Amino acid sequence: MSQRERHADNSRVNQNKLDRLGMLRRLASLKGSSPRRPAIARALFIAGLAIAHSFASASAVSTAVYEKPFNRYNLMNVKLYLHNSINDWDEFECAIELGHRESSWRFDAVNKSSGAYGLFQHMSKHAYKWNVFTQIDKHNEYINRRYDGSWCKAVQHLKGKGWH
Repeated sequence: MSQRERHADNSRVNQNKLDRLGMLRRLASLKGSSPRRPAIARALFIAGLAIAHSFASASAVSTAVYEKPFNRYNLMNVKLYLHNSINDWDEFECAIELGHRESSWRFDAVNKSSGAYGLFQHMSKHAYKWNVFTQIDKHNEYINRRYDGSWCKAVQHLKGKGWH
């Protein structure tokens, strides 16, 4: 048996050990196809939600005492709301990047030099009154007006100009 054949057998054995739910086989069937990347991203996102939910439910009792009063939003719920309001995976990935770049996902972040406030650093003088879901709705309106509904165009503008 050649080294290449032994390596192929070893990887098949290792893959079968790891692949209890058949996820790797399904992804392998997409190899070389255009839906492979979004399928992997969705699988990772769903796995992340499941892990976050399991940790949140396991530690809900012990962390409730130490929660800060302003930390009343579950980040996964906020991101799920954002995904449902965009309803496009590629645009959602750009929105995630934008939220991370602008505020590191803190809904009460304030830019001291410009006065911008919130997840996506709104310049409205009323932004500090908005809850996190209103911030998402308002920024969705802004993206629709300024960038024709494309969060990815907003990210490109942010990378090029330093603001969006």
